[in-house]
Amino acid sequence: MSGGSFDIDAPRWDLTTFTGRLKHFFNITDFTTALLPDSLILPIIMQRLEKYKFMQKITYLHGPLQVMLVGVFLVFMVPAACSLFPQNCSMAVSKLEPELRDSIRGRYGESVQHVYFNKGL
Repeated sequence: MSGGSFDIDAPRWDLTTFTGRLKHFFNITDFTTALLPDSLILPIIMQRLEKYKFMQKITYLHGPLQVMLVGVFLVFMVPAACSLFPQNCSMAVSKLEPELRDSIRGRYGESVQHVYFNKGL
């Protein structure tokens, strides 16, 4: 191993910029998954599965199988979308609810103009 140090927890790119988040996204995501939307993947999978004899016998399970496959796609696409778009947001203190606004101004005075929060899911 070389003499340089590597911090696994440190991001490789600046995640406050769109370009940095995009590079991070493509680094951690399978390229084919990112480019093919669910509307293209599911019919391809179902067409290939329907060629098998066991799938022709259990036609009543096609609907539940499709629902399950969409759920699996969402498990991977939601984190991918969260990595592309920033989750940080700011709001002016003057636009907060009166109780919260008074609490912030009572604790920090008039010097705080904006509060920052994570939008999350």
